Amino acid sequence: MDFDLNKLEGEEEIYYFSDNGNVVGPFTMARLIEKIGPETLVYREGINWTNANEVEELKKFFKAEKVVVKPTPSILVQEFVTNPKKTGSPVAEQKKMFSSPFSSKGRIRRMEYGISLFISGFANTLVLAMVDALPIVSLALIPIIWFFLAQGAKRCHDRGNSGWFQLIPYYVFWMVFADSEPGSNQYGSSPKN
Repeated sequence: MDFDLNKLEGEEEIYYFSDNGNVVGPFTMARLIEKIGPETLVYREGINWTNANEVEELKKFFKAEKVVVKPTPSILVQEFVTNPKKTGSPVAEQKKMFSSPFSSKGRIRRMEYGISLFISGFANTLVLAMVDALPIVSLALIPIIWFFLAQGAKRCHDRGNSGWFQLIPYYVFWMVFADSEPGSNQYGSSPKN
């Protein structure tokens, strides 16, 4: 190491750090702390190359953060264990309401289906009220109907039935008031956790 130590005469201890294998320095402690992290290799007379958070006088600058681990609900772990073909974390597989409103795959709960009925009914009424003034607005009925049928198919899946069951007259009442099929079925895991 050919550094000019004469510049630092009279100052406190002199430190160096490693930056991708290159020695950088000399620095005083105050200047060093601005440039390094806890895992940076540092050197000074009296110690060999060591991580900064292991050097006694530097430890106070790198307080360890407490990591809080939240327990995974046992039902999710059980679901993950019983379906080993699934990849990823079981917690990551939880879906929020309306995460894929135009897809007919999966299952939804009664609450999401009831809100879907309200949304599609309101949007349908609004579009039909504007059709007389502007006929092109009737094209907006296509995504509204698609949304309604996709959400209905997912609710049928939650009951353990095919999405075609929603075409049965008055079956909508069964979808709104009947409870979900417990556990997993051929359409996916239960949205009720």
